[in-house]
Amino acid sequence: MRNLIILLICVLAINCFAEPAPSQPDGSVGGYEYVDLGLPSGTLWATYNVGATSPYERGQYFAWGEVEPRENFSWESYKFFKGYEVDPNNAEWVILENIGDNICGTEYDAARYQWGNGWRLPNAQERYELCMLCWTNGSTVENGVCGIRLYGPNEHSIFLPICELDSSNDEPDASHKINALYWIGREDSEYDDNGQPTEYGSAAMSFVVDRYAGFAGATSPKADGLNIRPVISRKEAGINDAVSDIKKVSIVYRNGCIHIFGSQCDGFIKVFDLSGRMTYSGSVVDGTCMLPDLAEGIYLMSYSHNGSIITQKVIIK
Repeated sequence: MRNLIILLICVLAINCFAEPAPSQPDGSVGGYEYVDLGLPSGTLWATYNVGATSPYERGQYFAWGEVEPRENFSWESYKFFKGYEVDPNNAEWVILENIGDNICGTEYDAARYQWGNGWRLPNAQERYELCMLCWTNGSTVENGVCGIRLYGPNEHSIFLPICELDSSNDEPDASHKINALYWIGREDSEYDDNGQPTEYGSAAMSFVVDRYAGFAGATSPKADGLNIRPVISRKEAGINDAVSDIKKVSIVYRNGCIHIFGSQCDGFIKVFDLSGRMTYSGSVVDGTCMLPDLAEGIYLMSYSHNGSIITQKVIIK
């Protein structure tokens, strides 16, 4: 009996810390599948990269603003490169054609050009959602491919493969697989030695998937070759805005309870700490859900009702 009790405890412990099963696609647009991660913006993320046919392929590499893939990248070969400028103190920087600071959905958007049908590069807000509201347990291997599985507040997930471009020979490095970089359609601010913004920035926002560090926002030179993971809005996907009513909902913590204010009064609440670990889940009845004792800090409260989800930060003091 004692051994049976120990075995049951072990099984329960494993189940408590087990990751959710990889989610299936929630739909497709133009033949390309997407996953709804349950994010406040309602953005739908593609299941694989531009140029790939599955989540476990690296896909193609693009310079920022270029819509055709390449394998060799340098400033001189960059489509929007105009030359170098040198100051008297021997400092040197590149001069680029100005194609705008936000190319999402424009003629310079490789995701839009390659896939059409409303697909586009992610924007800065959507990168912020991934960094702040999604979680991962670090690198893993699926189907023999190293990468990370990124979970949204609703526990749906996407797989981001790791296959870096070897800077020594400008070819995909299939042996080390240390990290991968993905473009964001927003230019990143750059400043000169005097702290003044440069006229045309040479870098753009990206995010990095790292074998050791996991997932994070990054900045990359525009001439570099990066992967692209497209996104599409619910409107572009032809999905009714099921979150329109729930956007009017607010989540308030008071005296050990979560209170839901708005047009919804019943539903389900999940509580996550900032590491992405779910600390509690339970039903909301008549707009109220009693929470267990939680340590002081910042939590993410994910409230769902009839398939709609809203996520909000709550501070417990």
